[in-house]
Amino acid sequence: MFDSLKDIQPGETIRLHNGTGKILFSREQIRARIRELGKQLSKQYADNPPILVAILRGGFIFQCDLARASEIPLEVDFLSVSRYDPQEKGVTAVKVLQDLRSDVRNRNVIVIEGIRTGSTKIEYIDSFLKMHNPASIEYAALVCQAEGRNKKIPLQYKGFDIGGEFVIGYGLDYLERYRNLPIIAEFTPSS
Repeated sequence: MFDSLKDIQPGETIRLHNGTGKILFSREQIRARIRELGKQLSKQYADNPPILVAILRGGFIFQCDLARASEIPLEVDFLSVSRYDPQEKGVTAVKVLQDLRSDVRNRNVIVIEGIRTGSTKIEYIDSFLKMHNPASIEYAALVCQAEGRNKKIPLQYKGFDIGGEFVIGYGLDYLERYRNLPIIAEFTPSS
């Protein structure tokens, strides 16, 4: 299936198992943007390489490719959080499912998100990481929803802006499917 996505361009629609996807960003657009971000990271952190902490599960593919696009010796780690109650929107209504394995004290940390939304979950992650006393915390997201974006936690590295579309691919899912698509598409489920 991925070979057929090699030449697909933004605006085109693909059929999926339980819906359709309108391509927003092609494989080549994503690769080019991640290369740019990798160069930016390499330049900024040439003397003090950071730890890239992916927020599971949406950020892991972006993290892998961003690490490969960087020319400095990076470390990687993972953090997984979940809401106690999906209806509760408070910052403290989150629990840690997988904690860091690395000691980030006095280290530069870059948190890798698949998508930045208006969710307060990122505020919890920021508070949680600050308890570990890192030297700095910065944030990178492959996709950023302009509408409703959480502005309390600044985003230093951004791949692409979108509106309010529900997107899949490149780590982002619909019912745990489509994370492995090499494109980013607006998903419309079948009725």
